[in-house]
Amino acid sequence: MASNFRFEEISGGDLTIERNNLRRVRRFRSLDTLPATFSGDYFDQIAGYALSWVTANAATYQTPWGFLPYNSIQIHENHYALNYEITVDYAPFGETGQESGAGAYQISVDTSGGTVHVTSGKCIAIYPAANGPADLVGEPAAIGERGDTVEGVDLPIAEPKINVMFRHPTAFLTRNYVRAIGKLVGFPNSDTFLGYAAGEVVYLGGPLTETNTESSASYSFAISYNRTNFEVAGITITDKKGWDILDPIFKKDPKNGKPTTVVDYFKVVRPADREWKAYKSVFGWGA
Repeated sequence: MASNFRFEEISGGDLTIERNNLRRVRRFRSLDTLPATFSGDYFDQIAGYALSWVTANAATYQTPWGFLPYNSIQIHENHYALNYEITVDYAPFGETGQESGAGAYQISVDTSGGTVHVTSGKCIAIYPAANGPADLVGEPAAIGERGDTVEGVDLPIAEPKINVMFRHPTAFLTRNYVRAIGKLVGFPNSDTFLGYAAGEVVYLGGPLTETNTESSASYSFAISYNRTNFEVAGITITDKKGWDILDPIFKKDPKNGKPTTVVDYFKVVRPADREWKAYKSVFGWGA
């Protein structure tokens, strides 16, 4: 499959710095050989592999002077069916540069919060004091305790959402690329992405559109911040990654002769089938 055919960057390249037309040329060589059983033109096959690999792994290039999408791919056959090199040219698209062509992007951030269901906290006061255990004040306590049931409450929390709208080069949205990013939906990032640390970003998906002149896509992400050394219900949590779950375990602790539900300890739980996945190598951008 084309998605398994790999290339690596080799030394050498060209950079042209013009006022309105920055260009960068990078060179790559094949790491794999074509299957001996393939029936057809090897050059056409390597062309398909090169397009798929570049769009998934090297579709854009960030320079100190500007952001560039790939413009063209040249294929060089060093040895028939055994060794190939590709040259990728990065340049602005459109008549007026990046603003009107491929490579143009817009990032919007929604800072409206979400909610979290909280079942524990710290007891601040008891009224009337005579009716409650005085030594509970200042201690961890359940919220919404009703007999053996702890109902809890919903509280607003910071949960920013980021929407990245990209105008990609034509044919950027290949089936392999769409399939690869689709597999990231709901899984936290294992690498630094969009400036956020590993574990803080979750890809929510978004609409992708391919035409005969351009590719456009909208990518949505939700953010939950990593936290260290914070206190919940009087217990210090040393480390909790963004999308892990803080799960309180309760116990009955008699206070002044009255049974009281309090937090015994917390578990930091990572939901099943939610292992972290690399983002930048799949999206091809996000640094």
